[in-house]
Amino acid sequence: MSGHAAEAERIHGRAARSGDAEAMARLGQAYEQDGRAADAERWYAAAARAGHVMAMKYLGTLLMNGGERLEEAERWLRAAADAGEPQAVVNLGALLLRLPGRRPEAERLFRRAAEGGTVHAMVNLAIMCEEDGRREEADRWFVQAARAGDAEAMLVLAARARAAGREEEELDWTRRAAEAGEPRAMTDLALRHQSAGRHEEAERWHRAAAETGRPRSMAALGVFCAVSGRRAEAERWLRAAAEAGDDQGMFNLGSLLIEAGRSVEGRDWYLRAAEHGNAAAMFNLGNDLVDRDPAQAETWLRRAADAGMVEAMWNLCRLLNSQHRYPEAVPYLEKAARAGHPDSMNALGRDHLDHRRYEEAEPLLRGAADSGMIAACRNLGRLLLETGRLQEAEPWLCRAADAADIEGIVRLTRLLVETGRNDEAAPWVQWLIRHGYARAEPAS
Repeated sequence: MSGHAAEAERIHGRAARSGDAEAMARLGQAYEQDGRAADAERWYAAAARAGHVMAMKYLGTLLMNGGERLEEAERWLRAAADAGEPQAVVNLGALLLRLPGRRPEAERLFRRAAEGGTVHAMVNLAIMCEEDGRREEADRWFVQAARAGDAEAMLVLAARARAAGREEEELDWTRRAAEAGEPRAMTDLALRHQSAGRHEEAERWHRAAAETGRPRSMAALGVFCAVSGRRAEAERWLRAAAEAGDDQGMFNLGSLLIEAGRSVEGRDWYLRAAEHGNAAAMFNLGNDLVDRDPAQAETWLRRAADAGMVEAMWNLCRLLNSQHRYPEAVPYLEKAARAGHPDSMNALGRDHLDHRRYEEAEPLLRGAADSGMIAACRNLGRLLLETGRLQEAEPWLCRAADAADIEGIVRLTRLLVETGRNDEAAPWVQWLIRHGYARAEPAS
């Protein structure tokens, strides 16, 4: 015997065996905590037969959760409910919901307990009203439960406010739920502080949620620790998140270990994260394998791309192009371009430009050029030259030239010469000569 049961036997065993109903009930609770359902049932039943109301509730709930002896569970829960035990009323309602045709009776029980102030009954009644389309009544019960301190109801009201665009109300209910100890709300509140740049508050709430065992906050807390140089604590939290199955925790742990020179273990966590669907891990694995194992690199980059990671689409295109598999690359290039990826927009636009498909090329090149991509500025300038819009082409070519883009300088120089502005062209000609891209003509 171990755990709670051993301690309970020491304290209550003699009294329980002497017929003390309270001691029997306490002993049953200890056995249930230790996962010994049969022993728990035996002591609960003995206490219940002796008239102990709470033991009736415990026994009925244990049998209900077992899922097989529901008639017996109903009998004991009803006995406790009839004796005035509020939670037994709620549990009996929950049991009746499982049974065909008993929903109206379940609602009557929830309403009776809710009107008597039992918070769990308020929540269950609100859920039933919601399921039946009685939204207004559901809202009233959710509000009443939330005001009575129920964190689940607070989360429902926060979600309602979010859906309606009432941000302050959403934040208020989320904060209340977090302060009531609801781990999901703690994480949500931490993320809100994080997105607003309030890092101390974000870390505080992530820590609170992490200490309840919430993997997402463990992973986030690990990142906070890593960024601030607390590497040992970072590894502890990230490892806890990773071992709890959080793919972001696995990925971040892998990154931390690789940065610390523990590459083998780090890559192992990348692999685990990738197998759990983490696109960033797939991407990193693919990039790492490009030179050593192109086939495996392609597998991981393709999985990351198919998961929607735009940078992976681009790197996959580069890999496929290096193997002259252009037709396979095009769909990924087009998808990345539609997502606004500058390199992809420029590459696809350049392909259209080379084939004189100007209408298709222009919006792509403009999008990439507007992002500041110099190659796209030069290509857009070229397109505008080829379509006769010289005045519009010049500023784009100037941007490319100012960034020392050779093709941009050459095209700008030709434009200036062709429009009779030799004085403006001269400095660019001298630049090309100095850098070995042209040679000075001897004086005649």
